[in-house]
Amino acid sequence: MMRIGTIAFVLCAVSACGPSKGGTDEDESKAVLTIDPPTAELLIENGAEARQDYTATLTFPDGHSRDVTDETVFLIDSGFGTFTENTVAVGAAGKTQVYGTYVDKTSSADVIIRLRNVRVDPSLPPNTPDLFQGAEDAALAPAVVYPPADATMPRNLGDFETHWTDAHGHDVFEISLHTEFADVRVYVPGGNGVAAAGPMPSYAAFTATEWIAATNRETRVAYQVRGATSASPGAVGAAAPRFVTLTNEPMEGGLYYWASTSSQGAYGIFRHDMSKPGQDAEEYLTTNQTNGRCIACHVLSRDGTKLAVTYDGGNGAATLVDVGTKQVQGGSNAWNFATFSPDGNELFTAERGKIRVRSYANQSEIVEMPSAGNATHPDLSPDGKKLVYVRPGSAGQDWSFNSGSIMVRTYDASTHTFGPETTLVTGGGDNFYPSWSPDGEWVLFNRSASNANAYNAADAKLWVVKADGSQPPVELAIANDGGSLTNSWGRWAPFSQTVGTAGEKLYWITVSSKRNFGTRLVNAGRPQLWMTPFFPTRAANQADPSAVAFRLPFQNIVSNNHIAQWTERVIDIF
Repeated sequence: MMRIGTIAFVLCAVSACGPSKGGTDEDESKAVLTIDPPTAELLIENGAEARQDYTATLTFPDGHSRDVTDETVFLIDSGFGTFTENTVAVGAAGKTQVYGTYVDKTSSADVIIRLRNVRVDPSLPPNTPDLFQGAEDAALAPAVVYPPADATMPRNLGDFETHWTDAHGHDVFEISLHTEFADVRVYVPGGNGVAAAGPMPSYAAFTATEWIAATNRETRVAYQVRGATSASPGAVGAAAPRFVTLTNEPMEGGLYYWASTSSQGAYGIFRHDMSKPGQDAEEYLTTNQTNGRCIACHVLSRDGTKLAVTYDGGNGAATLVDVGTKQVQGGSNAWNFATFSPDGNELFTAERGKIRVRSYANQSEIVEMPSAGNATHPDLSPDGKKLVYVRPGSAGQDWSFNSGSIMVRTYDASTHTFGPETTLVTGGGDNFYPSWSPDGEWVLFNRSASNANAYNAADAKLWVVKADGSQPPVELAIANDGGSLTNSWGRWAPFSQTVGTAGEKLYWITVSSKRNFGTRLVNAGRPQLWMTPFFPTRAANQADPSAVAFRLPFQNIVSNNHIAQWTERVIDIF
């Protein structure tokens, strides 16, 4: 009896641990997970998402398999698309992988997503693309005038414009974006630019949706302009493709700027959130909210919650604003320029040659900065430990002087005391509008080589200097673009980015400039906000640290736009 029982137990154990389901081995720890298809190529056409179903399979050592699709979690990089159960829907171009996870097992599959988009302007016949089937002739090419060749831009800029002229009688044009995976083409009639730009002056823009879907994770995008004649189709005039280098990361932060003398509506403070491409700048404190009272010079706390503004021009009233509620403090103080402490609790103001430290809570004066002469244009370092400002070399107003020198000194927030004044930049003309880089390593400033008045100096250009004074100043010559363009009020965006596979570091700089804007502004003398990258490694090697500038697309082209003050985030209004 004992022997029979032992045999029964052994048989039971073998039955439990051995093959099951018809003699197959179901030990999942030894199984391999695969997802199918292992490779897929999808096409997004004219904005319609592409879809693909996936299955998941467990394959066991003895060769048999089991479908585990319903028990598998599928994922894809959210920059390309999303899964609903086992079906992926993709809306951006590129090459990526999909992943399937079953219990503790993960498998992947390659997917290539191509994008093809054609948009025809409503004023043109739907078959307009057929005009561009002929052979290309570079001798008949339109002349591309914007953006400049070899620009570097934030990858999420949106509303990308290109401008051109044409001396070959073309009356319809194709603008296109190309990457390895994307082909976006837009057909427009042209002729909508200003006559002073040249023959058949034209411009057109890709929508933010088209731009972002096409560029997605690419590091470079090509754009091209081609021209055709609707009455006699034949050879297609094709300009050579130009390239834009894209940052590895999307741009964040926001800026508030002053728009003045608008011929179409309100003027005052407008703002834009860089993480929301395709949106026009939003009115924040304009004549629509101030009963027609002018607000001009302004500065923000780094976290974007507090705003200091001035009214009614130079030496006019000034006050503080809670950004989220738009609650204005009131009071009877005045200043012309200001800068916040890193925590936003203190404000350094400049008025009639004096710099004072004030409390944000009630604008009361905490201390007046001692100085051997007039002081203006203050900017506090990101750590709050150093103040840079201007020592005018001639009598005048805070905004109006000659022969300015850039000064720097330490500041102790715990004792509200200042260290000795040190000259950082002097000579070379009039130096003004200094600004600290986000890492505190550099000071950006304006220089008028002719020693013109700091207010609206036509020959103002952007320069940088090492904040510790260890190197001489370097001009941002490429960004300045020569000429008398009034490149004024240079300011830093708050976050660094990188470009290229080596991840070269850059910061963004904005400037108010009266330069021509392609075929839309020609010799207009109207300042708009432009942006250029700043490469600190190049500056450290005393090389030009800039690249060609481009116009920020969200601003109103009919207003004079100045003083782009940056913040780390745009606060919702409640």
